[in-house]
Amino acid sequence: MATARELKNKITSVSNTKKITRTMEMISTAKSVVCKKRIEATQPYGDKLAEIMRDLGNSGGGIESFAGSFPLLREVNEPRREAIFIVSANRGLCGGYNANVLKAAEKHIDARQRAGVTFAVHMLGKKGISRFKYLEREVAKRHTQFEDKPTFEEAQEVIEPVMASFERGEIDGLTVAFTHYESASRQIPVLRKLLPIAVESSDEASTLSGEFILEPSPELILGKLLPLSLKMQFFQALVEAAACEQIARRIAMKNATDNAEEMVRTFTQLYNRTRQAAITQEILEVIGGAEVMS
Repeated sequence: MATARELKNKITSVSNTKKITRTMEMISTAKSVVCKKRIEATQPYGDKLAEIMRDLGNSGGGIESFAGSFPLLREVNEPRREAIFIVSANRGLCGGYNANVLKAAEKHIDARQRAGVTFAVHMLGKKGISRFKYLEREVAKRHTQFEDKPTFEEAQEVIEPVMASFERGEIDGLTVAFTHYESASRQIPVLRKLLPIAVESSDEASTLSGEFILEPSPELILGKLLPLSLKMQFFQALVEAAACEQIARRIAMKNATDNAEEMVRTFTQLYNRTRQAAITQEILEVIGGAEVMS
């Protein structure tokens, strides 16, 4: 059984750890609020861009009619080589955030490889790089510059070489694995197909397309919007992943703080009992000694 001194040292150690986890929880809470505002700021832009592309596709008889003009729309019946972006974190202490998205990506890669597809993995985040190194999985590119505030320029710099590879026919598809932000209480790992670009058509879009005149032609407008739309989707994935990382870290640090408080209470009770037992033992010894002397 631990002595009173040992229990006192444990109480001090756990209390100091609790201060650290409490501070990290507060920092992650503040960062998650900022990241959530960035999601809210970028979402309308991405939604409007997708709406314009749907209208343009329907105005020309469907987006399929432009497939021959734009390499980013190239469909391959039997893809043989694909690329994937896997978005993880540079730091840990965020619960199952990294493990969940990495396992989802690994499952997707294994399934596609069984179908005869080879993969070029572009890993974002030190945790993902470390895991793939441990599993001896090959990584084509490593990126560690993304933190809690990714910029559009950083996303553009990373995705443009992969877009060029797709246009040259070196790869047949591109997917991004990241943690999707649904709400402050729900974040899930998802895999989103980026290339070839798929534009959904709708009856609403087809009716709207006749209400405005396109100048210049739909082809020229799509030539500008297709790369921009792709970059925007990738950037939104990075922004959502950053917010989910901070939320996961806040939850993990809150749980750690709660556990530390419970440990302090337990050790304090043991300390009080041990100290009380020691005092009782000393009193009994004094009484016993007095009886012997009398």
